[in-house]
Amino acid sequence: MAKISHIHGDTAKRVRLDLLNSLGTENVPNQWMHFMTTVRKHLPEVLSRGRPTKQAIDASVIGALGFPSWRALLEAPSNAGGLGLAWSTWRQWSRAWAVVQKHPELEHAPLTAAEINRLHSDAKAANVAIPTDMAAVEAFWEEQEKRRAIARAETQTALKERVEAIEAMLSTSREEVTRTHSTVIELRRQLDQTSAGKTQAEQQLAIAQQQQRELQASLAHVEEQLQQTRKAHQRSTNELQAYRNRGFWQRLQDVFSRP
Repeated sequence: MAKISHIHGDTAKRVRLDLLNSLGTENVPNQWMHFMTTVRKHLPEVLSRGRPTKQAIDASVIGALGFPSWRALLEAPSNAGGLGLAWSTWRQWSRAWAVVQKHPELEHAPLTAAEINRLHSDAKAANVAIPTDMAAVEAFWEEQEKRRAIARAETQTALKERVEAIEAMLSTSREEVTRTHSTVIELRRQLDQTSAGKTQAEQQLAIAQQQQRELQASLAHVEEQLQQTRKAHQRSTNELQAYRNRGFWQRLQDVFSRP
């Protein structure tokens, strides 16, 4: 924060009131931009990089209102002289505001901070220029929505194929367990009927029993894998169906409601 001229208490109170009023209502998508514009007007230093000095804080609106930091002023309840704004919200708004400063055409767009951040993230991931007018924004979102739908369908298909592969593996494992079990029974029968070569038969039986235990453990593991994959496949199927049943704007709202 750069050096700030001392601000008197009355002026600081008027600035705080201006900031509170600029918070407005959540019913206006881009209300956060009005707040950021007001911050830029009265406290441009908090939007700059670097930690402010104590002297700078004391000489600013923040210090004049009795707070040791911008965060303390933001988070304090309004009835305690603060702005009642969560720090996580401010961080989200700050990230979105940085995007808007690089693309000033977006400054008056009816977009929430979450939408701006998502727009920036998606454009970067797609390696395309960020759209700046609402027609281009909506077209971009529709294209991204199609991509998400395809990705969901591919995930559901991949899980279905994995279920089928594990089921085949399970069938093979069960056959091996059955064969080994038959071998153990046969070796026990031979051991009971003859005393000749008894040591060798006992060794063969011990080996077969060890194989049987290993196969049973492997079978249990495969069965657990199958159960988990079936559950994941069912969740994916349900989510995909619910996703398809929702309208385009409802799906977009779901996307932007995520942190």
